[in-house]
Amino acid sequence: MPLSLYEIISKLCCPDDQGPLRPKTDALECQQCGRVFPVREGEIIELLPEKPAATWSNPEYAANYSRLFSKRFENREEAIAWALYETRSPSWKRHRERQTRAVLALLQRDQTPLQDSILFDISAGAGNYTLAYAQYFKWVLHCDLSVDALRHASAKCRRMGLENVLFLRVDYFALPFSRSIDHLLCLGTLIRGKDHEKFLLGQIQKALSPQGRAMIEFHHWWHNPLRRLGLFRQTFGKNRSYSRSGAERLMRECGIENWRLTRFHQELEPSSRFAKALAWLLPATCLMYEFGPNLSPAVRFHRTETGSSARGRLNPPDDCRGMTRISDT
Repeated sequence: MPLSLYEIISKLCCPDDQGPLRPKTDALECQQCGRVFPVREGEIIELLPEKPAATWSNPEYAANYSRLFSKRFENREEAIAWALYETRSPSWKRHRERQTRAVLALLQRDQTPLQDSILFDISAGAGNYTLAYAQYFKWVLHCDLSVDALRHASAKCRRMGLENVLFLRVDYFALPFSRSIDHLLCLGTLIRGKDHEKFLLGQIQKALSPQGRAMIEFHHWWHNPLRRLGLFRQTFGKNRSYSRSGAERLMRECGIENWRLTRFHQELEPSSRFAKALAWLLPATCLMYEFGPNLSPAVRFHRTETGSSARGRLNPPDDCRGMTRISDT
């Protein structure tokens, strides 16, 4: 068992009954139901529920979810993770690097020390965020359902010489965390439709500690409306994108009332002299929201209660309006 796991075991729980875990040789054991969760290949802790946590009406997504859930580590074919950075175009890499820097700026902007904190990325994929942020946090937990993604990221982590990244195989519909996470990322994942999004947001809320904060992302429908309407070549597949009002209505339906919005523009370099002006004119690529009980009143957005035109809209206090643009962070 990785020695570092002893330091974060109190943050974890059984995904089936939320019982506390205790260490065993190369495994964790639930103190409540007795299930044993093995450490695979010496570094990947398998914390899946006993059976898939959800069923879906979308046959394509349901088949992919079932395939990922049922795959075993005994299959040793070469691991190829989705969104593999090395195979992407230069423009894609520039956009991803901008977003990686933008998210880090958001994590740092409240002047909360990160060096003693643990970051959880619950849909970490190829590790574009987790491996980039390892130097800023005490520990980073890379969480994903895909065996291929976990193997790829752990191999890259070894090549980079990082020693503070732990790898967990989890189903984000049954997260093995209960009111224990202070910093959580869920980026590029809320794209499967309202039922999927609401289920996942409920899991995120249950995972956050009383001081915790989550950062989530919605693809913005207005970023490329002609493509969304099918007038240009469709590159988004059957995935879902949201307007601001739609994303915020969805969060309120999940019981999330306080959040902070940042509009991210992948085409704009924040340091550019034109970025601020263009950010007001161009629809954002994605809408990034931070929420959690530890958002201070000074940066909360409050829902306007009066007037039909105000329904579904959040109005930030005047001294917070600049926070809605990534170039201000």
